[in-house]
Amino acid sequence: VAFDKTSGRLAWGTGKQWGTSYATPVSAYMHGMKRLLVFAGGESKPPIGGLLCIAPATGRLLSRYPWRSNSYESVNAANPSVMGDRVFVSASYGTGGLLLRVDPGGEMHKIWITDELGTHWNTSIHRNGYLYGFDGRHSHTSELVCLDIRTGKSVWRKDARWNEEGEINGAKRAITQGFFRGSLLWADGHFLCLGESGTLAWLDLSPRGYREMIRAPLFMAQETWNVPVLSRGLVYVMQNTPDQVTGTGPRLICYDLRK
Repeated sequence: VAFDKTSGRLAWGTGKQWGTSYATPVSAYMHGMKRLLVFAGGESKPPIGGLLCIAPATGRLLSRYPWRSNSYESVNAANPSVMGDRVFVSASYGTGGLLLRVDPGGEMHKIWITDELGTHWNTSIHRNGYLYGFDGRHSHTSELVCLDIRTGKSVWRKDARWNEEGEINGAKRAITQGFFRGSLLWADGHFLCLGESGTLAWLDLSPRGYREMIRAPLFMAQETWNVPVLSRGLVYVMQNTPDQVTGTGPRLICYDLRK
């Protein structure tokens, strides 16, 4: 749906063919025209969903392309990644990734399908002909992937894990940490990565490989799934569960990156 921002009046709705999802609608210009791309599909029986291409001025549905796991518990959560007239969508639960071409009329056409990048909720970032994102349904099987946009094949995969010494319930122990199913942002010529358990890092990623520039543990809490917000050198991070070390409860934290 779309609303008039001054009155709150409903401007248009596209109907209820596919349910809402966690993915954010993405606005893009294609062939000189504005399009709205919505990756729809929440919990439904049977599980249905996929990408909608909408004319934002009228709400007219130009086309739709089914892309959804066969599992009822799954959802479409990662935002569409737009590259000119091409759109990449991806989902977990055995779904994988799909590259589509959007023609001037708004119709979508399949270019390729890949099982090498199935993002759970993180949005893949496109840079210079390559996509970067975290593949995997579970933390222990997730990997950071560099995908060639021309072929849908991975150039490299990185299992970014390390051991840290921490204290949980008063006992010191070695803790396996990592980015797991992390999130990526592109800023200042590098990738800002937030790991699933609260580690923030600057990464240098290219087709040549993976390089970690600097890494800092912010907290140790599971389900750090919200993509951080970066504004004017300040990064806002949501800690969704209690810290396993300090016991600090869920909170929104702002960090200063300007120095």
